[in-house]
Amino acid sequence: MGYLYLLLTILTETAAVLFMKSSNGFQQKASSLIAVVAYMLSFVFLTLALKKLPVGTANAIWAGASTLLVAILGVFIFKESLNARQMIFLGLIVIGLIGLQWD
Repeated sequence: MGYLYLLLTILTETAAVLFMKSSNGFQQKASSLIAVVAYMLSFVFLTLALKKLPVGTANAIWAGASTLLVAILGVFIFKESLNARQMIFLGLIVIGLIGLQWD
C-alpha cells in the first residue's frame, strides 16, 4: 500500500507543478486553486506512504519520478524543449530510480 500512496504522491505533485505553470504566476485563479489542492493532496499521500516506506527511499523516488514526469510533460503540454545534456541527466534519474529498487 505504501507504493500506491507514493504513486499518488508523484502524480498529484506533478499535477500541482503543471497547474502552477498554467496559473501564470497565480493570475489564473482556477489553475492556482488546483495547484494548491494538488500540493495538499501530495503531502497527505506522502505522509501515508511514509507509514510503510523508508523516508530516504520514498523521498528520492518522489523527487526523481516527479522531476522526470514534469520535464516530459513540459515538452508535450507547454512545448518546452530538452537539449541532449538535459536528456542525459534525466536518463540518469531513471537509472537512479531503478537502482533504488534493486535489492
